[in-house]
Amino acid sequence: MNDKKKNLKLKWCVDWLQKQNEQEPKKLSLQNKNDIQFIIQTNTDRKNFLLAAAEDEATVPPGVDEAEIEPKHVPVHRLRVEDLCLECEWHSCRWKFSNYELFQKHVTDHISDLHVIKKEKNENYVCMWDVCGHITSDFNEMCRHINYHAYHAKLLAIGYNGRATLNLARCKKDSSKRNQLPPSISEHRCLWVDCEFTFNSMQAFLDHVKSHVNISEEGRLCSWAGCGATFTRRTFLTTHVRSHTGERVIACYHCGQHFASNRKLCDHLRRQNVNPQTSYHCDFCGAGFATAYLEREHSRQHVSMYACSLCDMSAPSLAALALHVRYRHLGAHAHTHPCPHCAYRAVTKCDLRKHILTHTRKKKKLRKMEIKNEEGVSDRELSEENSDEEVVKKPKISRKYACHMCPEKEMKIFSRGTRLTTHLVKVHGAQWPFGYSRFRYQISEDGMYRLTTTRIEDLEVSKKIVDGYSGPKNTLTNTFEFDVKQIAEPTESTPTHFMITMKSNDVENVKIEQKEEKDDNSVEITMCDVDEHGNIINSEVIKSDVMYT
Repeated sequence: MNDKKKNLKLKWCVDWLQKQNEQEPKKLSLQNKNDIQFIIQTNTDRKNFLLAAAEDEATVPPGVDEAEIEPKHVPVHRLRVEDLCLECEWHSCRWKFSNYELFQKHVTDHISDLHVIKKEKNENYVCMWDVCGHITSDFNEMCRHINYHAYHAKLLAIGYNGRATLNLARCKKDSSKRNQLPPSISEHRCLWVDCEFTFNSMQAFLDHVKSHVNISEEGRLCSWAGCGATFTRRTFLTTHVRSHTGERVIACYHCGQHFASNRKLCDHLRRQNVNPQTSYHCDFCGAGFATAYLEREHSRQHVSMYACSLCDMSAPSLAALALHVRYRHLGAHAHTHPCPHCAYRAVTKCDLRKHILTHTRKKKKLRKMEIKNEEGVSDRELSEENSDEEVVKKPKISRKYACHMCPEKEMKIFSRGTRLTTHLVKVHGAQWPFGYSRFRYQISEDGMYRLTTTRIEDLEVSKKIVDGYSGPKNTLTNTFEFDVKQIAEPTESTPTHFMITMKSNDVENVKIEQKEEKDDNSVEITMCDVDEHGNIINSEVIKSDVMYT
């Protein structure tokens, strides 16, 4: 058995050396450009190899001069405190601890080892934690960042033992970002009533909030600003407070993602290791899942439980409905992310990132054209100059989108859903319902994707849409100005109270469009004039067909 392990380790070393030799020219050029980036990239490659080498084993192969560690089978109720192997992953430091307080103090001492990049007017601090490379000019923010590394390393150690304790399979996600934290960790501020303490350490912040929970009224009342929730047991309150503090209890040792409960980690790993023979299948789309719980959570996505009050759109969740309203009914008010290169404004940051890529492609194309015009270089010579760069050929996309309206013998099959959409609209005259922006496709028994022709809705949602249909309605583009005034401070049992009033006291200046035809869906809005003390001096009831939710 020992000889087999030695041969396996020798094979890992040979593979590692061979991979390094293949990447040596690229790494040397990178080292000449930026030493810090070279260190980060080298550590990333090493960590990727070590975590991916043992495919079927629960252990991670050690590096040079590193002691081999094994996950410990710890009882679930002692998983967070016993047999933890806390490893400091600071550059050129591989100390291991079993005591979290000593480990946290050790990591804090590394703040003096920060790499400093001096510029004309300010200094940038670089975190040397393995596979991190975070850079900031705010020293206090960097202190919070390094302290969070200690907290995150503790969660990784818990997750390492948790995988053996909970008998979980190996994570298959990319491990190159396992130690990359949120880009900006804000100040940890306690918002408990009559408390204004701030912390640079995440663990110190959590211990402080825990002291509030332990002395709260019978352990049932959450006195966090704006909350006031009550619970029957103190354990429920402790779990609830995590939603305010952002506390996590365990992390995936491979990819670094951390979770608020052990079950979240189990779901994270089981989703990636589905056995087709023993999996649970969705009745709507046939997708397989590792557990019945995951299958039930997925099935909810097929049933629309919420209806839009402005069109015939229905959504499976409130978040999906809110996203629909932002894109379809808020107009220009929802475009809050401006492009730095042009006048375009996006609805979300994700849309903005995709849009900025179009500018990058245009710049590359213009640069090639400039080189060609200035130096008289032909397209062939220009392509030969760039031949040293690695060219990755895009794999050919198989055709899997089939038209259900074409005859079986002449059935059209496309490689993309957008091409099938164009075919359905132009050839067959298909149209999507009002409120929807595209067709949706689902996989069939033969492996082909076909148009989804049915919509599964809650009975009350369907009745609301059918009874209240009136065609396209107005968008939510009316703008009003309001005054927000705090009228009561938060207490142990009540949140902060605010009074919202319109800036204009003249109700006649507020114009609300009304339809001449009365509709059953019309609502009554009471507009009140108030004096400086908040007393109502005049009120008027206005009927409107616009539904405000």
